[in-house]
This record gives sequence, structure tokens and C-alpha cells, in this order.
Amino acid sequence: MRRWIRLGLDVLFPRACETCDRPLPAGAPGPLCPACRSAIVAPITPWCARCGGPACAPGAWCPPCVRRSPAFTSARALGPYRPGDPRDVLARAVQRLKYHGRRSLAAPLAQLLALHYPFPADALVVAVPLHPARLRARGYNQALLLARGLARRRRLAIDPCVLVRTRATAEHAALGAAARRANVHGAFRLRTGTRLRRGTVVVVDDVLTTGATADACARVLLDAGATHVHVYTVGRTP
Repeated sequence: MRRWIRLGLDVLFPRACETCDRPLPAGAPGPLCPACRSAIVAPITPWCARCGGPACAPGAWCPPCVRRSPAFTSARALGPYRPGDPRDVLARAVQRLKYHGRRSLAAPLAQLLALHYPFPADALVVAVPLHPARLRARGYNQALLLARGLARRRRLAIDPCVLVRTRATAEHAALGAAARRANVHGAFRLRTGTRLRRGTVVVVDDVLTTGATADACARVLLDAGATHVHVYTVGRTP
């Protein structure tokens, strides 16, 4: 019955793909056309065994990780994030989810994260938190939407509030690696009264660039008793 209702609504109110704006066929199960959905997953190869970025050989560490090992155990993403490339479907999807209120994109992106989930089945899922001021301005935390969708589809434990952002930080887009690390230093803490009950934690965010935010979150979680912290994002800046 639900399928026929969706089909009828699409005939009356045709939908467009949330990333390419081309018409969706009536009855399409989600907000992405098949071409865009298939284009989002494009793993970086070879990737760094630690941060998931480009590496010189399979299983090797990239030069930044060799120079400064991140606190997290590993980081993985669905594909490369190239916001300057108009052909990059993944970048458009992330930007429209994050900056243009397209919350419907969270569900298909979380589904793709779930399909390609590479970490243990007993892990605790947490999301990178927003500062309350930014959360009020945006109205939602895109990382939390992704984390909830991933946890639901893979039946993973989730604690949506385990990490707290203690202060507002500058946008990272115009900052280099060292400035990003300084920007998020001391910006996260564990929620008061929280005890980690699982050794493996998966931190979910939309994009990983230098890994400064993920590293800051991982240090807090490791100090709280986590044994391994993995990072899982939609995009990875190559």
C-alpha cells in the first residue's frame, strides 16, 4: 500500500534528485537517482592504513600520519570529497545536506554507510557534536542524522550525546592543518556522568579533511576508556 501511495504522490507532485536535480521516476524509493547513488561510493585507492587518505602503496601510512600519528585507530569514507569539482556528486550531496537544509539526503547517505560499514558489530556509534549556537542556527546536526541512520540499519549501539562541544570554533574551510588542530584543541569533552561501556567506538561525521576534529574527539574517548576509536565519514578530502 505504501508503495502505491508513493507512486500516486509522485504522479501528482513529481520529485527531482536531491543532487543532480533531474526528475526522479515515479515511485523511486529515495531522493537520489540511481546514477548519483552509484557515483557516491568511490573508495580512494591505495589508501593510508591510518587516516584513509591517499597513500603510496596499499597498507602504507601517508606522510602526514608518519609525521604525526593521529589518536584514532583508523578512518574510512565512502569516497573522495572534492567540493571544487562540479561533477563531484558526493560533494554536492554533503553540501546540500549540511548547508542547504536537505535533510532527506541523510537517509540514503546513512544507508550507503551501512552497506559499506567496515568496523566491528559491537562498536558504539557517536557523532561529532555541534556547538549549541551552531545547532540552533542550522536546526540539526548532519553528523548525528548520519550516525542514527547507520546505527539503525546495522543494529549498532549509539549514544547521541556522549561527546559535548565546549566552545564554538571557527569554520575549518580556510584553515590549514596546524590551525585546525589549534582550533579544536580542548573543544570537546565527555558528557558529565557518562561511562563508556564499549571498548570500540566509531565516530561519525560528514567529511574528514586533515583529521583534526576526529583526532580531538578520539583523544577524549580514549581518555574515557575506549580501546579503539575508528572514524567513519561520507567524504574524505584527498
